[in-house]
Amino acid sequence: MNRLLIISCPVNPRTLNQEQGNDLDVIGPGENFRWALVEGDYTSAIQQGHGALNDLPFADEALVLMPTVDTRLIHTKVPMISGKKLEALLPILSEPFLLDQRTPLRYQLLPPVPGSKGVERTIAITSDSWMNWLQDKLALLPVRVLTMVPDCLLLTTPEDNQTPREFLLTEQEALRIVACREGADWGSGWVESSDAESQLRQLYPEAELLHFNWDWLLPRVGEWIASKSPINLMLQKPSAKKNKSGVDKPTVRWAAKVEWMHWRKPVQLAGIAFAVYVVGSALVLGLATLSNWRWEVKLADVARQHLGTLTSNSNAAIKEVLEETTRSIHAQGNTTPADFVPMTAKLQVLLDDYPNGLLQSIDYRPDGLTFTLRGGYDTPDAEALKQRATHLQMAIIATGKNTYRMLPLAGLNEELR
Repeated sequence: MNRLLIISCPVNPRTLNQEQGNDLDVIGPGENFRWALVEGDYTSAIQQGHGALNDLPFADEALVLMPTVDTRLIHTKVPMISGKKLEALLPILSEPFLLDQRTPLRYQLLPPVPGSKGVERTIAITSDSWMNWLQDKLALLPVRVLTMVPDCLLLTTPEDNQTPREFLLTEQEALRIVACREGADWGSGWVESSDAESQLRQLYPEAELLHFNWDWLLPRVGEWIASKSPINLMLQKPSAKKNKSGVDKPTVRWAAKVEWMHWRKPVQLAGIAFAVYVVGSALVLGLATLSNWRWEVKLADVARQHLGTLTSNSNAAIKEVLEETTRSIHAQGNTTPADFVPMTAKLQVLLDDYPNGLLQSIDYRPDGLTFTLRGGYDTPDAEALKQRATHLQMAIIATGKNTYRMLPLAGLNEELR
């Protein structure tokens, strides 16, 4: 069964200030959302709340009720045109019905009503800045589908040329927000003082006054969902505006918010992975530099131990220092740069009895000469190669499949000789 989240939006503070004259911060619209969650049955809500849109339950669909006082619904004749011509014409058609056009407005032509003339349409006019604020608040709702409609459309439709049959009253501090339905897809809303109920009863004695309550509102929502009306104030996307650089910049950020919501986590993970890669590469480079420096220092320390030996022959002293230094380094199981050529010569002797092209790669490091043999039917096994190395007074150890390390001759354990 589908879960439906119904949200009633607060009134635009600017609309209230025209009547009350209070500061915008006193109203707190972000804390005045009313919501209810239903699942299959529209007679009662399984959850409901009043406040900010934080930690709302997941739902398959959301129906957002826009106060009619913030949505100017104009029912008039509209030529049957489309595209940019229609966008340019809507403000002209709406101008006689508007008293205040100082703030940027958003115009939307509602879908035609079945059974009515094609030129008889309803124009929905909303505040562009207020719609942007609502879209930012609703962008991260845990729902798949979101629909916004004026709340007056949940009231009973009056008969032709008849007065409204129902009025919706919503309390907002000391004021009353009034909405009524005047046709199939249009109505009106306004702000009254606290005695609005008595005044409406005098003017419309046969009309029914309905206060905002989920008990009667939820069945009306069920009827609206069943009618599958195509009206949705969230579908309106004004034409893009160009900034100073000449790049198109859309004024409505609904689609961008949804896309960024899906890509935010992968982008964050990619950034973390890149940072780990950079830090790891820096650590590896630093360790390699430190190892090279320690090797050079070790060579210098070993050589320094033999520089104080007194001798009458300077050439003999140089030779003795080189021999003692090399012998000490070999005793530690390491090699010197001068060992590379002799060890490669020993490797050539080791592989003389095997076919040409057997050697695949070599790698010279301080702990010995690592070499890899190509795999094949004529590749010697590890034990045979070790025995041949021992016969030639060499020492090798297997480090992997067809991979060996030739150790320095000096400083080896007896079992490796």
